[in-house]
Amino acid sequence: MPLYIKLEVSQLEGSLQQPKAQSSMSPYLVPDTAALCQHLGILRQLAGSGCFIIIIPRTVIDGLDVLKKENAGARDGIRFLESEFRKGNRYIRCQREPGRSFERDKLKRLDIEAWHLYKMVDSCRQLTVSQSNGDEDTAGMVTILTGYSTEELPGRSPSMKSAVQAVAAAGMELKNILEFYRQWKEIG
Repeated sequence: MPLYIKLEVSQLEGSLQQPKAQSSMSPYLVPDTAALCQHLGILRQLAGSGCFIIIIPRTVIDGLDVLKKENAGARDGIRFLESEFRKGNRYIRCQREPGRSFERDKLKRLDIEAWHLYKMVDSCRQLTVSQSNGDEDTAGMVTILTGYSTEELPGRSPSMKSAVQAVAAAGMELKNILEFYRQWKEIG
């Protein structure tokens, strides 16, 4: 990660408005394509709260791009992100660098949703490694927000089950966006 991005992320972390109760929640939120398409209003509230830094990996933007022709939520998500990036919202960041690539071309053809989740884990791992400087525990730093039920995801396919396990193995949480929002409102 370039030095200027590390500095800006460090400054953002210092500016996060977190009461003690909310400090138990991850500072980095990474929504998937379904969360952006289905729950844009909630993401707007999370972004506007100043409590979290929302990271949009390249794979999510690619997913929105694929869906935009048939999904109005994807088009709304794209417009929202373009507007926020143009305004320079400090709490929403696009991860431009693709990070380390999983060589899963066959998986991309067979189970695109599992492939996208692996790519998100890869992007998040790059983020946590760049922030830890190798000496801090990064568990709990990142929550991947999904529009799907987290209980149902592993049952979709063996590839998706492995991808969900990769999230946990990387020290990240995978939460349904509605559950996360409810928890945040209860705490705050």
